[in-house]
Amino acid sequence: MKGVGGLRRFASLLMVGLAVVALAGCYPQYDWRQVVVGNGQVRAMLPAKPHTNERELSFEGHAVTFVLTSASVDGVLFTVGYAAMPSALQGDDAARLRLLQQTQRSLYQNLGVAPPARLPVAGERFGLSGQGQGRTLRIEGMAWITRDALIEGLVVGPADGMPQDEINEFFRELAPDLRPLIPTAAPEGAS
Repeated sequence: MKGVGGLRRFASLLMVGLAVVALAGCYPQYDWRQVVVGNGQVRAMLPAKPHTNERELSFEGHAVTFVLTSASVDGVLFTVGYAAMPSALQGDDAARLRLLQQTQRSLYQNLGVAPPARLPVAGERFGLSGQGQGRTLRIEGMAWITRDALIEGLVVGPADGMPQDEINEFFRELAPDLRPLIPTAAPEGAS
């Protein structure tokens, strides 16, 4: 009889395994891949094959090129945005902060939501919901500035269908590369 019990356990495990496989087919496939944007300044993990778009923005008379690297899974868009800081703004802390805040305000305004009196500080994760594309959308984001760039990570999707585990993974892996450059060879004349 031991053989029958073992067979039943095996059959039960097999059925559970088949159920897991069947259920996995009901959920979107996340094929995480590392991307590097901003000439190596930022690394991120995106859940599908990425595509890149550029938008030209104007800020206080300066042209700013915003490069968006995105991937979409099941109607949810994961995006890393990177804008090289114009040289005139690199030494102006106040102007860089205004650029960050203008970018954050635009996210609220795009969903028809009044920006809060206190905007998220650089590097603070935030979320908001509002109307966009004829439905209620949710944005979860994080934005920060360095001397050389404005960087943001955004996840946009239907307010009632956001995959929280995958969003957490995206933000966990999103990071600017703030390591100092390490020369690969000794400087000329060094011994």
